Order: sequence, then C-alpha cells, then structure tokens
Amino acid sequence: MASDSKVAIITGGASGIGLATATDLTAKGWNVVIADINPQTGVAAATKIGATFHQTDVSSWDSQLDLFKTTFQKYGRLDFFAANAGIDDKKSIYEETPEELEKDEPAEPFLKVIDVDFVAVVWGVKLASWYMRRNQKKGGVVVLTSSAAGLYPMVTNPLYAGCKAALINFARSVASTYITDSIRVNVICPALVPTSIFPGNLRDFFPEEHLTPLSTIVSAFNRFIDDESLTGQVVECAQDQHYFRKQVEYPSESQRWMNEDSGPSWDRAYKVYFASQEKK
Repeated sequence: MASDSKVAIITGGASGIGLATATDLTAKGWNVVIADINPQTGVAAATKIGATFHQTDVSSWDSQLDLFKTTFQKYGRLDFFAANAGIDDKKSIYEETPEELEKDEPAEPFLKVIDVDFVAVVWGVKLASWYMRRNQKKGGVVVLTSSAAGLYPMVTNPLYAGCKAALINFARSVASTYITDSIRVNVICPALVPTSIFPGNLRDFFPEEHLTPLSTIVSAFNRFIDDESLTGQVVECAQDQHYFRKQVEYPSESQRWMNEDSGPSWDRAYKVYFASQEKK
C-alpha cells in the first residue's frame, strides 16, 4: 500500500544543497530518502531531520537501482527525485605530472567526474521515470542539479563544466517525452554556493555579495515541485534571484524544422534501420 505522504529521493543529500532541500521537504511532511556515499554524514543528517538514509554510490548502476527499488518497495510511490550528487574535476587535465614527465608519456585523464556528474544522472532519470510510471497515478518531478558552469566556461574545472552543460541539453531533450507520463524534468543552475564541493571555506576566498544562499536553491526546487506547468525548464540561481534561461534561437527555418518537426522522419529512419538489423 502506498504511503499517504509524498516521497522524495535526493542524491548527495547528506550536505549542502541536497541536505537543505531534504530538510525543507521533511519539515513539510514528506518522506525523504537521503542518498549519499558517506554513511557517517548521511546517517547523522537523516537522523537530525527525520529522513531515511540509503548509502549509495551514484556511479554504480547496481547501487542506484537498489536505492530506487528499496525506496519504492518501502513507500509504494515516488513523487520527487533530485539528481544532486556531484564532484569537481579532482585532477587537472592541463597539468603534466612528474610521473608523466619521467615516462615522457601522457597518462589517462581522471574521468570519474563524468561518471558522477553525467552518467549517474542519466541512470537516475531512467530509474526515477521507471518508478514514477508505477505510481498509483503516473507522474512525478525530476530536477537535475546543473551549475552556472553549465552556462558559462569554467577554466578551472572544464570536465565539470562540460558535464553540467550536458545536463541542460539532456533535460531539454527528454522532457517532452516524459511529460506524456506526467513526469516533469527540469534543471537548476546554481551560481557559487557554500557547499562541500568547494576546496576549503568559500567565504575565505570570495566576497559575500557574490555568493548564493542555499535558500535561493531550495526555493527553485520548490518552484519546480509546485508549478505543474514547468517542464524542460532551466533556471539559473544567482544571489536571491531565479533566471529562466532559454535555448539559443534557431538561425533559420530549416533548423527550427529539424529540431521541432522532424520527429516523423526520424521515426521512419529508425524503423527501417531496426528492421534491417533484425534480418541480419
């Protein structure tokens, strides 16, 4: 039997943006599952706010599957998913390390950030949509945490920036399909927010007037939860403001047609392709 209270899963929920959002929802009577890789901070956070903790490595499909499966088995519903977990580049792609110089050969770049910041989000959206379709009444809300770095270049963390930009176009691409099952997919792009992803105390390095409070991010999540008209939207969150960001304008009618009206052509092409593959 499904829970009478709404249910949310929040990845990266043990600190920062995730914890602020979890705290807000539990105060409103939601059943919140905090998913985080760190069991110490995760258990402490969940206990403090009255949530449930599920240790999760979002870069593992099996770990995320267990998170969603366990949550749905316990509560019988899933109303909201915040794909919020993220890391920065950790290692510079610019640097030539002593080991590389000694061998006179480049080493493979550290790409864990792509696994966590993009691949894991794709998996999360797949899983959330699966279970939201199995609610007593189909539907739910998915919000992806991108970043202002997904809108502007970020020299210090180019892989992070690339992943966050990818999330924006991924959400815009899938939103029109998922909405047919009343699943709304949107994106938030926080500016500089004091969270644990930053190396050190943010306020030691940046003027306070350029920081964005967690309350601005939480209100953006609530905006997407509450407003049923919003899907495929991208909101930049900076200081105390929300800015809806539109996709770039089409340069020609042909490009508009290709992106908005060419669906039947793609359907026919894939139908022919898959039919040819079955004959092999």
